[in-house]
Amino acid sequence: MRDEDSAAASALEQEVAALRKELQLLRVANEELEQLVVRDTLTPLYNRRHFITCLTERLGRLDRYGSQAALVFIDVNGMKAINDTFGHSAGDHALNHVARLLMESTRLTDIAARVGGDEFALLLDGLDEPSAYEKASVLSNLIVETECRFGDAVLPLSASFGCTALRNGDSDFAAIARADMAMYAAKRKDGVGRR
Repeated sequence: MRDEDSAAASALEQEVAALRKELQLLRVANEELEQLVVRDTLTPLYNRRHFITCLTERLGRLDRYGSQAALVFIDVNGMKAINDTFGHSAGDHALNHVARLLMESTRLTDIAARVGGDEFALLLDGLDEPSAYEKASVLSNLIVETECRFGDAVLPLSASFGCTALRNGDSDFAAIARADMAMYAAKRKDGVGRR
């Protein structure tokens, strides 16, 4: 009887160990799925859906507590020319280069996302509109001055920025529309054609 009890206990231990291993694999798979839901498919940044969720939450905190934040809309200039001249792999490389610069230049409390083809957005916590423009100016210079190499080629990169402070009563749509309009005004001012 003891051998049977010992064999049953051993089998139960093996089954429990197998279930623990399977549970751990499920946890890892779940974490990977959660990242797929919030991350951009090309760059390491957040995606548009997650950005809108964060923006909506931030607008709710603004309405409730009155703290400030700013939204920056970014359009990488000349992506069509890069894709046409160097190929789409070069264009993808350029977008990842810009994404890395944005990640390295923002704080943990900020949100950086790729919201469309060559468009990015930043949600800058605790900043007013003039401070957001200062940050955008620094980022603009960084994008121009940081060499983006693709094979033997240096890809010509620049970006146009539009900034707005979040306002009480804003919807996510209204805030994005203001930042987008400011970005297009910057493009016109700089004489940059759309793609």
